[in-house]
Amino acid sequence: MSVLRTTGLIDAPVATVGAALRDTRLAERGLRALGAHGHAATRPSPLLVPGDEIAFRFRLAGLPVRLTTRVVRADADALSSVLVSGPLPELRHETVLAEAGPRTLLTDSLHWTSPLGPLGRLVDVAVVRRFVLRVLAARTAGVRELAEGWAARKVVVGTALVHRGRLLAQQRRYPAADAGRWELPGGRVEPGEDERDAVVRECREELDVEVRPTGRVGSDVPLRDDMLLRVHTAELVDPEAVPRPVEHRDLRWVGREEVEGLEWLEADKVLTHSLRELC
Repeated sequence: MSVLRTTGLIDAPVATVGAALRDTRLAERGLRALGAHGHAATRPSPLLVPGDEIAFRFRLAGLPVRLTTRVVRADADALSSVLVSGPLPELRHETVLAEAGPRTLLTDSLHWTSPLGPLGRLVDVAVVRRFVLRVLAARTAGVRELAEGWAARKVVVGTALVHRGRLLAQQRRYPAADAGRWELPGGRVEPGEDERDAVVRECREELDVEVRPTGRVGSDVPLRDDMLLRVHTAELVDPEAVPRPVEHRDLRWVGREEVEGLEWLEADKVLTHSLRELC
């Protein structure tokens, strides 16, 4: 099996870089820079989720190549995909993110098995590795451009409030276009307020309970109007407190198998695979 690794530093937090990695336009932009094509094949969501497939079309040594990969992991600090169809017996792509001071270290690892035995290995050395390096460099440049741009955006906090193994979801009452859909509690971070304080305030205003922030979940999610959704986990300060829908139509505590069955707002929907791991 052939293995190729590259690294790059990006001036943005890990969760923001994780969002840029999941951007559905990234594969297309990276390949277009090389005169090739790629597109997310399964859904119109702005961010990739596990199960999504990406179809690629390009020319290698003058020959047309088509392959499709499937996302198997899409977390705040990692993105992985495997081959579904194409000319290779095996292909696996893994991207891992790590804090490097105020920046993020991105490490790409591509593992593949060449066809045609010794001849395939010669093609690897002569052609494939140079092409892969160009693709990964273009991809890292695209991630850097998106993430560093998003890092300057104002933040909207969401709260993944978990109690006794269940996640709290609230149902929108308005506007009309969103009425009946579900979302996490939260809202904008006010000037002079840090994100954890915003989580506490928003839950007090929307749920009439006191909560204690406990961590983070999922990657950031870019929103319209130059905003960035960032979800924090939290627990009830008083385990016997009962949240109530101050501004919403309804509240519901949902278990692991129910999370993905709700009709979430799109910004929360792309995080459901991470949210269900909290239950």
